Amino acid sequence: MTTPTDRRLLYLSRADIDALALTPSEIETAVETAFRGLAGGRAESLPKQGIDPTPASFFHSMPARLDAAGTVGVKWVGVAANADDPATRHLPNINAMILLSDLRTAQLLAVMDGDAITALRPAAVSLVAARRLARAESRRMGFIACGVQARAHLQAFAAVFPIRELACYSRRLETAQSFAAEARALGFEAHAVSDPRAAVAGMDIIVSSVPRAKGLKKFLDPAWLAPGAFVSATDLARCWDGTRLRDLELLATDDRAQSREAAAQGHIPWQGEFDAALSELVTGSHPGRRHAAERAMFIHPGLGLGDIAVAAFALARARERGLGTLLPR
Repeated sequence: MTTPTDRRLLYLSRADIDALALTPSEIETAVETAFRGLAGGRAESLPKQGIDPTPASFFHSMPARLDAAGTVGVKWVGVAANADDPATRHLPNINAMILLSDLRTAQLLAVMDGDAITALRPAAVSLVAARRLARAESRRMGFIACGVQARAHLQAFAAVFPIRELACYSRRLETAQSFAAEARALGFEAHAVSDPRAAVAGMDIIVSSVPRAKGLKKFLDPAWLAPGAFVSATDLARCWDGTRLRDLELLATDDRAQSREAAAQGHIPWQGEFDAALSELVTGSHPGRRHAAERAMFIHPGLGLGDIAVAAFALARARERGLGTLLPR
């Protein structure tokens, strides 16, 4: 462990992050605490700053301050459609690193792999929102896209809601079939569907996590949602018909300022105001779900605050367990 006069920084690899075995519950707690801090002025997070070289790729910096952890940090993440190119198919689509600095001294404390945190944070943010916006008795869960986010959301949501039935849709049927088979092995009643409507209509909770793609068409209609349904759109609702979103009774987001910027840049198909932000939901300044039939959608571009909150928690645990590698400056 470093001392106030020791300027070495701690490097945490992907293997180190995995060895911490962060649970969905721990990640959710870290995220919720951070958003409570945001509401109370004890945390700060700026909208993403990005460079988008192509419609299918981007590079973002995501800074945030957490007074409770005494930390300021930034996530640097790049996304490319590597899976669509035979020459790069072996490479991951998402590549992220996180830097944490001491809030008081401005000394760099740690550099860590951000891929695992990037994969786990959206599900935790979704779950924080779902506790306020989804019906507690939700049993049926639909997935639009069946990759990393589908798996992370299933793990997180099944620990809180009585999820039993899954409908899985992906642009490649075999991807949905593979995810459904994994879910059945875990004891769920899961089936792949070739029609996206079958993964939306009649579902209590829907997770859409469709990645950016050139020429992507809107193929989901909010009118398909059953009364009382909750949607977590981790994909900025890019696959939903934006002209019908206001037909829903409640539209929420993780951060109003960031979502306004994303909408202005054409990344979110909704240009209007949101009914609630996540900081308002966790503090109760917005009541959340108001009646059983209310249809709610949570659109979250992904605020750096959540990543930095999880990273700060990971750093504290790594220090406790003596994990990581100290590097000279």
